[in-house]
Amino acid sequence: MDLSKIKIENISQIIEPILISKFYLYDIQNLDQVSKIVPDEFSKLNKIGKRVVEELIKFQKRIIENPEDIYDLYDKNTKVYELPVDFSVLQASSLIELLNEVIIDYLNFRKEIDKGIITHYYGLNKSDIFTLEDLSSFYNKTRERIRQLKEEILNDLRLFLQGKESEIKRIFCNSSVIEKYEYLRKFVVDKRVLTVELLEDLLINNFSYDKRFPETINLLIDLFSLHVCGKVKTRFTNAEIIICNPEEEENFIKSSEILVKVLKKEIYPLNEMQLIVFCKKKNKNLINIDILKAAEILPEVEIIVSNESTFYQAKFEFLSRASDRAFRVLLENGEPMYIDNIVSEINKRLFHSSTEKIYDRYSLSLATDKKFISLGKTGNWSLKAWNSNSGKIDMLIKKALLSLDKPSSYNEIFEEISKDRKGLKFKSVCALIGRDCLKVENDNWILPEWKQRYSELAFTTRKRRESNGEPEYKIEQRSKIFEYLQRKDGHSALASDIIKALRDYDKRFTKISFYKIFDQEEFFKKSTLGNKNIITLKKHELNVTLAIDKYNWSGIKEKLYRDLYSYFSDELSPLYSFTLEEGINLFKLILDKTCPLIEFSGINDRILGNLNKYYFEASDRTDKLNFLKQFLTCLDPFCKKILYYVDNTSYNFIATNKKGLGEIFNKLSRVDPTKERNKANNRLARSINFGKQIQTTYFYRNNDVHSANDWTELEVANAITSCLVVYIFVGNQYYSEIKFHIENN
Repeated sequence: MDLSKIKIENISQIIEPILISKFYLYDIQNLDQVSKIVPDEFSKLNKIGKRVVEELIKFQKRIIENPEDIYDLYDKNTKVYELPVDFSVLQASSLIELLNEVIIDYLNFRKEIDKGIITHYYGLNKSDIFTLEDLSSFYNKTRERIRQLKEEILNDLRLFLQGKESEIKRIFCNSSVIEKYEYLRKFVVDKRVLTVELLEDLLINNFSYDKRFPETINLLIDLFSLHVCGKVKTRFTNAEIIICNPEEEENFIKSSEILVKVLKKEIYPLNEMQLIVFCKKKNKNLINIDILKAAEILPEVEIIVSNESTFYQAKFEFLSRASDRAFRVLLENGEPMYIDNIVSEINKRLFHSSTEKIYDRYSLSLATDKKFISLGKTGNWSLKAWNSNSGKIDMLIKKALLSLDKPSSYNEIFEEISKDRKGLKFKSVCALIGRDCLKVENDNWILPEWKQRYSELAFTTRKRRESNGEPEYKIEQRSKIFEYLQRKDGHSALASDIIKALRDYDKRFTKISFYKIFDQEEFFKKSTLGNKNIITLKKHELNVTLAIDKYNWSGIKEKLYRDLYSYFSDELSPLYSFTLEEGINLFKLILDKTCPLIEFSGINDRILGNLNKYYFEASDRTDKLNFLKQFLTCLDPFCKKILYYVDNTSYNFIATNKKGLGEIFNKLSRVDPTKERNKANNRLARSINFGKQIQTTYFYRNNDVHSANDWTELEVANAITSCLVVYIFVGNQYYSEIKFHIENN
């Protein structure tokens, strides 16, 4: 080979740097010039030392003795390569795999630092991924310099894949690859806006992508100059949004956020026009195409095509509240459903969407949501918009008789009611029919106003059963236990001995019923000896009679525990060192504790007496509304009594200045620190510390509850429950102080 064609720069790897610098200094550019240099004359030149001459002699000798090695190195360093190198035999299964091969080959022709930055920043070839900070530490350069090098490499790689001149002169991209790359880039950019997940789907469906090179997808996003929006801006969605034109980012993000809020609030499927109108009510500057594009790409949005019309709604798992999910289930079912079936359907859908939330019938809160309506006592719920027949059972009975227009049997009345109220139980009709209707011969029923019309029929008198709370056999059973223990030394005995001695008196005296009575702490004290239970009669019960439980406190306590347990076991409720049952017992102690002040006299009778009637005698909404008024008006003296025990100075201030319930709550600082208590909007009250129940009770107490004649029975019951929660909660907050005062005074 002609030595004049072999340039110094093409074989620089085998020449000492000090010698190369002198060659460049004296414009020696090829091997022909090097071979003709005379060492002695070369040594006389300026800046040519002894070592340079020695290196020159070695290199000239190598040219003569090993010319083939030099020729091979020259060929290797001057050969032009088409990438990918093995294109003719490469069997890529997808365009992404092909581009991955091209990019890897391209990086192999770059410096090690360039290759390392791109490889480890994107994690190519399953390598470890490092941040710019990590790479700056490894390469001993600043983070900004690493970022600059990354951008320089990407810009050159972008030119290379587009078939333009690269800074690496010895490589060029295969024309077929250039064409496919450009088609892919235009295909993606034309989408204008998409998500990372949607981009993967497009590659799978259109370019046979098999998900084997996810790191290459991230590199392509940067090569296409696409903009991935930050998580802070897109906190309203789980998607990684990609904007092809960064200038459109702000408007599109606004449209997307408002779209998600609108669909979560509306719940109903919206058509295209409704969707745009509702979104523009929030921000009139939104662009229609941005709203529709957001609905198309966001994973929170479900698109429904029906009869050539398109509807949009929030996906089930992304709905905000349990009641919204119940609404969706009912809406799609198209007819009323039993409450447990609604819960089951919600949990099934959430399970299939990999959502960990699990509901029960109490967590749906349908009763407080005006979108729903309960179908009486059937347990079935309907949407209010459906105008379902939700009248009370007694009114349904009357309407059925009016429709039949004749004396009718149980079955006839039930069948007539069932035409409009499916799921109603036959037993419910039978239990309530005698409340307002008259029974005549042959087990038929008529309306009271028909009495004259059917005077020839024999009327039957229905014997009304009286209820006084606790069953008589339980009172007798407890009395037997009292008598048995009073005969024992220390008024104590083994539980097993008591049961063995008394169980034959009545077949209803079961082992379970005995242990329930033993748990009544106001009468008995339980202790253990080994694995045996010892029951002791409390001292103040030694002379007890059958009338000892004047207000059926044992029965009231069970009902209170049942109704209040969910409130005090909620994850947001305060943690106490005592049980709910102990808190309820403290409530009773507060009421029973005598106080010298006349304003507290009679509070025991009023609260316990009305509780007994509410739980065991109330029959309709009117009764319960009267009890609610009593519970609300007793709340003032009850809380003042607690204030008297725990803060006598504040009590004197309240009594002297005749302050009301609001100021009492302010003085009981542990009860309700929120300043939003007197606002009518429940959402303003804090859920923790029972703020919602306190707000509700305070609102009803300070508003004319006598005007609540349009309340449903369920609304009255919920208001009573809120009131009872406050009674127990206020006592619990000062449990230790009250207990100490009662036990030491």
